[in-house]
Amino acid sequence: MREFELLRHIYDANAGLGDDITIPPGDDMAMIRLAGRELLAAIDQVIDGRHVRLATTPLAIVGRKAITRSLSDIAAMAARPVGALVAVVLPPDFGAERAEALFDAMRATAAEYDCPLIGGDIAFHADATHPLTCSVTVLAEPVNGRAITRAGAEADDVVYVTGALGGAVLEDGLGKHLTFEPRIPEAIELAGALGPRLHAMIDLSDGLGRDASHIADCSGVRIEIDAARIPCTAGVDWRAAVGGGEDYELLFTAGGDVPAQLAGGLAVTAIGRVSPRRGEGGPLVIIRDGNEIITGDELGWQHES
Repeated sequence: MREFELLRHIYDANAGLGDDITIPPGDDMAMIRLAGRELLAAIDQVIDGRHVRLATTPLAIVGRKAITRSLSDIAAMAARPVGALVAVVLPPDFGAERAEALFDAMRATAAEYDCPLIGGDIAFHADATHPLTCSVTVLAEPVNGRAITRAGAEADDVVYVTGALGGAVLEDGLGKHLTFEPRIPEAIELAGALGPRLHAMIDLSDGLGRDASHIADCSGVRIEIDAARIPCTAGVDWRAAVGGGEDYELLFTAGGDVPAQLAGGLAVTAIGRVSPRRGEGGPLVIIRDGNEIITGDELGWQHES
């Protein structure tokens, strides 16, 4: 089973949701209307052996990533955190001291980003071979009543990315994917500066290829990315930058002028453009030296069983 095939099956039921679900499954966060206010919600997880390696990673860093991975979804919507809930399944031999260190790290990280830990659940695996699993639900509110979704990209938009891409996960399991900063302030800054000209946005967790394709598919457009313009991490080539995951930078489309640098010094780079979807062509192409060289939607991460 492939992850995105299962997700498409889930999204097919969106039409049956009530009118109070204003952003259904299929975006970085869902949004529901409660007593006239909008509330965003998302859940993500960190699993030992899949997203982190306990054997080589300090528990403080594991706990941090469990929170920041979900906070990055808030950044994708240019929203403001409200609170977090954590459900953890511990191996039976994990130990009280290690469990306390893990929860202390999650609580401290959540507080650092003004997203207090407000509840959750604890369970234990019956078998010591089963991995540590941390599931984190985050709640947020849209800024100025508007959440930026994946579905608003328009033909003639320019495609932008923040920071540098690629090389986030090293061979030993360490790397930037453990220490990244969720781009919440930068996303709010972009939304404030661009207003309605900020059309679509996503955080880069599955890799530039797949995540750009998500925007293209949700918006019904085609995205063309110039390989030579992708800002790559030192020592990483453009193919690894397109196909690698867990950069947690922002990918967005906008019309009009966009600042080349945000207030905190984060670079913003134009890497492509949006065009109408025509015929049977794919949602994303990578262009090098003026030629279409690869369909990019298959480059990136997805879970498979």
